[in-house]
Amino acid sequence: MKHFLTLIAVIFSGLLLAQTYVVNIVTTDASTDTPLGFVNVQIQGTSLNGTSDESGQLKIEVPPGEFIVLASFLGYETTSTPLTVSGTSRLVITLEPAAQQLETIEVSSRDASERMERPLMGVERLTIEEIEVLPVALGEIDVFRGLQLLSGVNSAGEASNGLSIRGGTVDQNLVLFDGAPIFTPTHLFGLFSVFTPDAIGSVDLYRANIPSRYGGRISSVLDVRSRNPSSDKFKMQGGIGLVSSHLSIETPLTKDKKLKMLVAGRGGFNDFIFGFIERLKNTKSRFMDGTVKLRYNLNEQNIITFSGFYSKDFYQIDLLNRFNGIVADQNQNDYYTLNGTLDWLKIFNDKTSLATRLVSSNHEPKVLFPQSGTDNTVEYKSQIRYKSLQTTLDHQTGNHHLSGGVQLVRYDLNPGEIDPGGVASVSRVKLDDEQAYEASLFAEDEWKVSDKFTLSAGLRFTQFAQLGAGEQRNYGDSEIISEEFLTGTTAFSAGETLQTYNGFEPRIGLNYQLSPKVSVKAAYAVTRQYLQNIYNATTPVPSSRWKVSDNNVAPQQASLISGGLYALPGKGKFEISLEAYYRNIDNLLEYKPGAEFFLNPTVETDLIQGQGRAYGIELGITKKTGKLTGQVNYSYARSKNLVAGPTFETSVNRGDWYNGYFDQPHTLNTNISIDDGKTNRISLNFVVQSNRPYTAPNGFLTIDNQPIPIFLERNNERLPTYHRLDFSWTVHNPKMVKRRWIGDWTVTIYNLYGRKNAYNVYYQPREAGGPSEIFGSSPLGSYRLTIFGAPIASLTYSFKFS
Repeated sequence: MKHFLTLIAVIFSGLLLAQTYVVNIVTTDASTDTPLGFVNVQIQGTSLNGTSDESGQLKIEVPPGEFIVLASFLGYETTSTPLTVSGTSRLVITLEPAAQQLETIEVSSRDASERMERPLMGVERLTIEEIEVLPVALGEIDVFRGLQLLSGVNSAGEASNGLSIRGGTVDQNLVLFDGAPIFTPTHLFGLFSVFTPDAIGSVDLYRANIPSRYGGRISSVLDVRSRNPSSDKFKMQGGIGLVSSHLSIETPLTKDKKLKMLVAGRGGFNDFIFGFIERLKNTKSRFMDGTVKLRYNLNEQNIITFSGFYSKDFYQIDLLNRFNGIVADQNQNDYYTLNGTLDWLKIFNDKTSLATRLVSSNHEPKVLFPQSGTDNTVEYKSQIRYKSLQTTLDHQTGNHHLSGGVQLVRYDLNPGEIDPGGVASVSRVKLDDEQAYEASLFAEDEWKVSDKFTLSAGLRFTQFAQLGAGEQRNYGDSEIISEEFLTGTTAFSAGETLQTYNGFEPRIGLNYQLSPKVSVKAAYAVTRQYLQNIYNATTPVPSSRWKVSDNNVAPQQASLISGGLYALPGKGKFEISLEAYYRNIDNLLEYKPGAEFFLNPTVETDLIQGQGRAYGIELGITKKTGKLTGQVNYSYARSKNLVAGPTFETSVNRGDWYNGYFDQPHTLNTNISIDDGKTNRISLNFVVQSNRPYTAPNGFLTIDNQPIPIFLERNNERLPTYHRLDFSWTVHNPKMVKRRWIGDWTVTIYNLYGRKNAYNVYYQPREAGGPSEIFGSSPLGSYRLTIFGAPIASLTYSFKFS
């Protein structure tokens, strides 16, 4: 009997040891709260291990008991997570990006694998580590400067407010920070972007098959996300520079560490810089931006996140003392953005989740005209308020990754008003407010049809409506919109619908792997834009007027088709991409000759609409591993417009195709970084490109012995070729490697050889000893306007404390 009981015990113990349970493991990126694929997972003390798939999921059968799960991925901190197994369970493993210390963080193969296997085209992802190594103007870490190294992404100018993506205008890009729109995305006359450097988690640029969850712009989407607070202890990092200083703090707020906070800020008080330039000695500039993020892990199924963003700029210029009839010694620009985003992520299981987002954005620019010798100040201001509610259901099943949802957007615009501030010669004027909403449904499926073929198919439908209170102006059946053809006006009360538009926006992406290292891609996308920024210059200024679509201004619509090839030669050390695209635009917004938009109650009479087309080829070669890293990007791109109205006034260039404002045929961007793995990192940027078109006079009339230029064509000349070399050297103190305080010194020289690149051309009577002429022998001299005509050196100290 004793032996029988012993045998039963042995058999029972064996059955217990043989019994296993399925553990569903999900690996995520702590900085972006998104799935992290291809993570190595090991059950410590056992032979059980595996690698998560591209969606960050892994299933392992584990016997009952208590274990430690190790997870590792290149460029991330190795994590140890406790696991108790008593049945089928789910474990979420969050990996933090490794801190950049002595060694250069090698960007992992994650992005390369996604490019090879998924139908991603025209999609670029930048990390803060990649952006930090780039030499930039005045030593500021900048998202926009990093993006400008990519094919098809050009600056609107060295002192301009935004980016041109594949020949599009600045306002055709949707710029988001944690899901909230940024309407003026730059500081300091457009020198660098507003995003707080220490708060940046990831930067995604979509310029081809834009996911269906995005809408509202026709050129591209720039989705910048702040990093999630994930540290279990107090951390601090910052930097001190000549132009600005920045600081961030990350810390848990509760003992159970479920509530964590990130606070980051930057301030620039740099009036002294302009004092060294005689012509700009009375110029003033101050700016600041700040980001706060709170993340509460209620439990494994519910995560609540709040992020707030504030940006403010003030600058004063005395070179422009007359503006639309208002005379002052200087004009002062004062504008701010205040955004808030509330996210709730509900995780039902390892395959299904629901994300709900509430967004509020308020942008208010002002232009001030202080009157000399008095306390009176004329104030012009406008405002755009944006509110959005979006919910997205995400589900993975088999070879399908499904997502879909709804988005509601509300716009409230103050197009402009002027307060005379006690100045008798200026009248109080306020334009009527504008209101509108967008209601969108969207759905998307990424389907892995076979081991080699992947398809993504998405569809977005948007219903747009302009709302009252307001007045609708009607011009009958006339093709010409002008005061003389006005047939009447109709008044609408609050909440009534003045005008509606709607349409489907299909998004399709294809990927076929010819081999494990080569894939071909194709994409098609339709986009619509119901909110326009109106200006009659190359780029908008903060006070440029925003306008919703109405019965006289139709929404812009674009259709884009693209195809390309992606390869990973040299055992994956290199990435090569080749893309070609063609975009057609309907209802392209243009302006009549002599258009005036400032406080114009009938702005549609100065607008005209036409067609646009952009096409090009982009070639990129990237090396992201080893001590020598870098990229070379070349693009051939054209952008053309056509406005053919019934009269000369409603046509541009006699109704023929003409160069768009960002028609820059050839662009070559090169970046090289050398890191010795110990103390020194040296980076070089070289940029050469065809410059922007500009409008030159077709002839001159002489009136009272004064030459008067005659402009009959638009964008009929081109600025001289732009080229520039930048240099940066970062020195890391090796004695601080194992200390809690880590510091770096960075020296940057922007425009190393002092190239006097032309930002624009202006005309004035010839003067002996005046600025250098660059064109011909016309009655007026034509001169180049240069923003940075000499090398600009800067020194920055950055530190991290944990």
